[in-house]
Amino acid sequence: MIAEQAKEAVKARVNLAEWIMRDGVVLKGGGAEWKGPCPFHKEGDPSFTVFLKEGFWGFHCFGCNEGGDIFSWIMKRRGLDFPTALRLIASHEGIALDDPQVYQPAAVKAAAVPKRGAFDPEAYRQLDPGSRAFRYLTQERRLRPENLASYSVGETVDGEAYAFAYKWQPAGFKRAKFEFLKVVKVDRPEGKKVEWRDPKGGRSILFGMDAVDRSVEAKAQPLSLVICEGEIDALTWAGYGYLCVSIPSGAGYAGWIDTCWEWLQKWTRIYVSFDEDRAGRAKLVEVVQRLGIQRTDIVRLPFREEAVRFKDANECLQAGVTSEQMAAALTDTEVLRPDHLCSILDFEEEIWSRFHPSGKEQVGLLLPWGNRNGSSLPFRVRYGEVSVWTGFNKHGKSEVLNHVVVDLCWQGERALICSLEISAPQTYQKLIRMAMGTRHVCAVEERAQFRERCLKPLAERVWVYDHVGTAQLAEVLIVMTYAFQRYGCRQFVLDSLMRFEGLDGEGQEIWNAQRGFMSQLLEFASRYNVHVHLVAHSRKPDGRKGEGTIPRRFDIMGSVYISNLAFNVIVVWRNRAKHDALAEVLQACEDAWVKDFPNDDMPPWKRLLGGRPSKHQPQFLPMWQRMIDTLEKVSPALKQTFQEQVVAHDSYLLVDAQRGGDGDTVARKLWFHADSLQFVEGSPFALGNDDPRSKPTLYAQRPVAEMDLEL
Repeated sequence: MIAEQAKEAVKARVNLAEWIMRDGVVLKGGGAEWKGPCPFHKEGDPSFTVFLKEGFWGFHCFGCNEGGDIFSWIMKRRGLDFPTALRLIASHEGIALDDPQVYQPAAVKAAAVPKRGAFDPEAYRQLDPGSRAFRYLTQERRLRPENLASYSVGETVDGEAYAFAYKWQPAGFKRAKFEFLKVVKVDRPEGKKVEWRDPKGGRSILFGMDAVDRSVEAKAQPLSLVICEGEIDALTWAGYGYLCVSIPSGAGYAGWIDTCWEWLQKWTRIYVSFDEDRAGRAKLVEVVQRLGIQRTDIVRLPFREEAVRFKDANECLQAGVTSEQMAAALTDTEVLRPDHLCSILDFEEEIWSRFHPSGKEQVGLLLPWGNRNGSSLPFRVRYGEVSVWTGFNKHGKSEVLNHVVVDLCWQGERALICSLEISAPQTYQKLIRMAMGTRHVCAVEERAQFRERCLKPLAERVWVYDHVGTAQLAEVLIVMTYAFQRYGCRQFVLDSLMRFEGLDGEGQEIWNAQRGFMSQLLEFASRYNVHVHLVAHSRKPDGRKGEGTIPRRFDIMGSVYISNLAFNVIVVWRNRAKHDALAEVLQACEDAWVKDFPNDDMPPWKRLLGGRPSKHQPQFLPMWQRMIDTLEKVSPALKQTFQEQVVAHDSYLLVDAQRGGDGDTVARKLWFHADSLQFVEGSPFALGNDDPRSKPTLYAQRPVAEMDLEL
């Protein structure tokens, strides 16, 4: 969308007075005029005025002469350039700037075309099965006669050239209107194609629209359309069984988008199959952006030989490429994505290196705990809501939330995780361990199975916003909208609140910004019927009580708007007393090991906390037994401490608030499973190693039939 069109589309949706008051300016009035003290200079009587009347829309101070519109306001108050301000406002108002419903095509005048029938009997006729043109199209180009007929392909009366009829059916017309014929000679002197339009002129429209429309009328309304670069390629795709049209000129001219804009709106998925050459690829980005990146895919044709693709669809047909191969090309497409939105497959090598760094319908969705093992946990993750996950720093709220999201994905959800504190590969590494239920997801010799076993189970479920550091909500909302529209994501994790620009600090201006932030999240969740999970740290604990007291919703850093506007507030608290006591025990075990086995490698003592290794991990049994023997040798007091503390919970999950539900103050004790990074419902020392509540879930082993992955 060009800038002026974007500005008008955004201004039509904005209440300027609300935006200015959101930044802390006190305005009084109503209707078309609001007044208040000027934020740009000190004054006595208020002279700052906001006009909402058409023709006077904007703000102006009659004292200092400062004025402008919503864009100048945002640029001055937040220090942004125009493109960033435009995206911020559009995102808040729910306007996707690359949405084809927002783009307004330029007015196009049709060239004068003489009135005529479908073909001029003096010069053209329908294809004759005995003509040279017909033989060329059906034998050399291998096109189907029925497709030639449905697309109204004709020929010159001498049969030496074939003619493509460019027709369309405007609204209100019963018959397709004729624009022009594109005529192509069979002979190609020195290999050069000879073609012309008859008559010259005619508006730039797509070839085959009338044929596609007739096919649509005969069948159920289809959802997808292929747009290619040549008429013969359109006929080829039609022969493969797809609805296809062709652009009228080379890839360098895209005037057909403006002319055919209304007709193009019926398609929810568009595949652009331009030639695999420099000219065809160069124009793709503009075409996809104007058609809408969330509904338009770029087709990459099959390989003719290693690293060399077929040039166009008809070349594929002549080479014997099968329908199955062409269908695969429409499945394995390229897409334009907003900045920072990434897939797990983008980081395959880096994630692998992290595992081997040196070569070595109830209302709402269930949480991973309760309800499945006979225990009660009434809290549900419901669409259209925002949940705030809080707790002290380093108390595991991000880990608990990631565990919840992975479990939701195996209930059929798709998620976007915006972790501004750790990189995408680090995030994906944690998610893989949670999804696989083990630290050792693949042995070194199983590198070939890593993608199939570990990456692909997550590739269609979780996407990550790859950015560490501060971020602007407007930019993130653009990616969230895309992830919803393109991939069907309905769970969104923002980690954490203070990583977003303009929200860290105290004072009314910051608190107003936090209120605006929460309002935008609530609007997004409501508009798209999704769930947004926001991580927000609790304030530092009181010096006397320390981290031994569980924080509550009123302890969240920032304004009360954060907890008050959220639908749910969930507190995660770590049992620091257990951690400190067991750290002392394990240190004593390490000291005893060094004394008794000075030449042996130090074992992973934290495995003691997880109980006896399962039957699927027999290689760890000998080492586990040696650690038990060492524990027996420590002092009786430390052994008793271990036996008492190891059965105590590691974390505490508290639903401190839930609007409109029956889950208020729901609490759950959880035990951390170090290998899988999951949280389980009971210690194996207390419940026994075979109790399902004491073991992580092996998500990757669940039957595919249980997973709903369709958009």
